[in-house]
Amino acid sequence: MKIIKIISTQRVSNIMYQGYPDFQNMITTATQRFIGSYLQNDAYYLYPESLGIQAADPLPFSLDIVRSSSADSIYGWLNFTTELQYASGESLAEFKQQHPDKAVNILPLVAGSLGFDVPVEYHSALREQSFDATWYSAQYIQFIILLNSDSTQLIENTLLDKTVGFNARVDGFVQGVSPRLPYSVEFDPHALMLTLTRDVPGKPTADGSQVEFSYDQLTQYLYQNIRLLPLTVSPALPDNDPAAIRLFCQAFLDRLYEQTGSPCAGPANNNTPMICLQAQPQSGRVIFNLDTEMLALRPLSFLLDPFAAAQQIAKTAPDTIIHRSTTPPLPEGKRAIDVFYTAPTGLDSSVSVDIQLTLPAGDIYPQKQTQTQILTPDQSRLSFSFFTSSLAASPFFYQIRVNYSQGGKWHRRESDALPCNDAFLVLDPAALPCQFLTISLDEGFALQSTLHGTCHSDGWSQDFALTAKTPVFSYPVIGNTFADVEARELSGSGVVPLPAPVTLTTTIGAYSFPQFGSQQARITVNLPEGITAATFEFEPQIPIHITPRSFTHQQNTFDYKWTVTSVFACGYRYRSEGGTWSAVVTGDQTIDYKGEK
Repeated sequence: MKIIKIISTQRVSNIMYQGYPDFQNMITTATQRFIGSYLQNDAYYLYPESLGIQAADPLPFSLDIVRSSSADSIYGWLNFTTELQYASGESLAEFKQQHPDKAVNILPLVAGSLGFDVPVEYHSALREQSFDATWYSAQYIQFIILLNSDSTQLIENTLLDKTVGFNARVDGFVQGVSPRLPYSVEFDPHALMLTLTRDVPGKPTADGSQVEFSYDQLTQYLYQNIRLLPLTVSPALPDNDPAAIRLFCQAFLDRLYEQTGSPCAGPANNNTPMICLQAQPQSGRVIFNLDTEMLALRPLSFLLDPFAAAQQIAKTAPDTIIHRSTTPPLPEGKRAIDVFYTAPTGLDSSVSVDIQLTLPAGDIYPQKQTQTQILTPDQSRLSFSFFTSSLAASPFFYQIRVNYSQGGKWHRRESDALPCNDAFLVLDPAALPCQFLTISLDEGFALQSTLHGTCHSDGWSQDFALTAKTPVFSYPVIGNTFADVEARELSGSGVVPLPAPVTLTTTIGAYSFPQFGSQQARITVNLPEGITAATFEFEPQIPIHITPRSFTHQQNTFDYKWTVTSVFACGYRYRSEGGTWSAVVTGDQTIDYKGEK
């Protein structure tokens, strides 16, 4: 038996994970799920409900059909942007009534892959493929999908309503801090996988190296059978605390997935979240310490119809959705390479992203060839032309470079130089040498405010402003990167800062501020001797209605509740009956009543 001791994650300064979703702090209501923000006690994230094509004008959807003169063939590419859809304001208002001091942010997701559920009567290669996102932010995920001739015709006919439409599935992940619990778990991965594959429905991968499980089924099985599994848990689990047992199982599965798991795209005809766990051919011993801090990935999946909105437009104006072109013949001795991409949005002049393509020397053209072009947000395709270097098909190499200015000097982050054997290249976020912090201004919030902030990155700072016309800001994540943000009133001089720095890609709206929506303040009135009772009136800063309340020596406290409809007018005022109004205040108040009128 091979003896292995693994501590699942090294202890790291917890500031590194500030603002990430915290899986130890979750609230589930009748209709919604919320997850706390790690080390930011006044904020929660809201899980998305569904996914659809982004509601924008023009619709962010196009099918480009290209006839290639040189190759005498037809191909195409499909380009569309999906939008995560969240709860209505009414649902959020209910949450705020129960948690009046909490901000609500949309949950940032890590985009995974997309698969198509093609009807069986159509023998399309789309059914067997999955496609990575080319860019994602807090709410939007963009896909650029290259199509062969048959798939191009199938989607064209679908858009023109000549065939039965088909659905798609998008897989993604929530990345958050796993629960920190005072337990250690020792086990043999081989014995554990034998038990799981025997008792939990699963499917081995084609190469037999992994097993696909439903994430929800696996979590429920662990919860129901945790004491029967070949695990040694220290100290012993509690006997009558179902919530603690479930949290333990989730924390254990987080670490098991981190050690032996990998993403898994489930069948495109259902939205059951899936994970893969590695098969364990040999016995060994592993120890997980559950009190360590670690980032965990938990899967989510969504079904959507990517074609419904485009079909409605194609009925009356098909040329706005379907674009046709013919490529000119290539000159003799030339090789063309096309790169499809989505550039990070909201970059200013201090940041640029480019791609460098290199064609090695060959037997025809004996010199290495290198070209560089900038990725710009106003297009999604770059075309490169090289001298044909070899008689046989030869790979080219590509490298993504992020250039940024700090302190008057230009710096660069570069990805590894990767090979590609095709004539086309589709870039995904994994090709970038670093992640980006992307902050967006909510469309509704932009009607009453602008956002101003400073992004701090690796000791340097970058100021930014978001408006209705320029609602997005992106900056490369270099070292410890975060942003301090404040809202400024359009129709006045009000300024309200976010109470905590922004550390993850997000969209900022009114509910991002804890003082928006339902509020509550504890009022204490101290009465002097000789006065048995006094009545006070309370009114929100933006007047809605007056709330009277009587106080006595025995009942001298009152929880005043009011609703804030603007983050720039979040206070309230009070007065004794017949007296004058106080200044606008916020938070709990202690009033020493003197008996004046």
